[in-house]
Amino acid sequence: MTRATNNDHSDQPEGDAAPTRCSLPRACQMRRQRDYSRVYSQGVRARGQLILVVAAPGDNPLTARMGLSVGRKFNKSAVIRNRTRRVIREAFRLERAHLPHVDLILIPVARDQEYTTTSVAPELRRLVAKLAKRLPTPEEA
Repeated sequence: MTRATNNDHSDQPEGDAAPTRCSLPRACQMRRQRDYSRVYSQGVRARGQLILVVAAPGDNPLTARMGLSVGRKFNKSAVIRNRTRRVIREAFRLERAHLPHVDLILIPVARDQEYTTTSVAPELRRLVAKLAKRLPTPEEA
């Protein structure tokens, strides 16, 4: 019996391709403070049972971008805040192909409810569709 080395992928069956990455690309994430400030000042808002969505016309014409705002006011426990971030990020990743090309800030609002991807994803899609109707088109801007 030979021992597996770091270069040996013995945990994968032979003939299978490497697993596909299911991460959120950097181009879909808002990272700069000026992006957040622009969305907060120019954006329109819609609130659902679980999340508040702030949307503004996007700088990237190829994809929707997302930023998260989960503060200590939502929950004092960092574990719960981080889990909520992961769930919302995953819901955005799954729904991104169906969303218009806008910049979004997603804020959880239901402190007493359990956040799951299956509950957040449909609400996200519904709220963004509602906001897309209220946003100016590129011709109007």
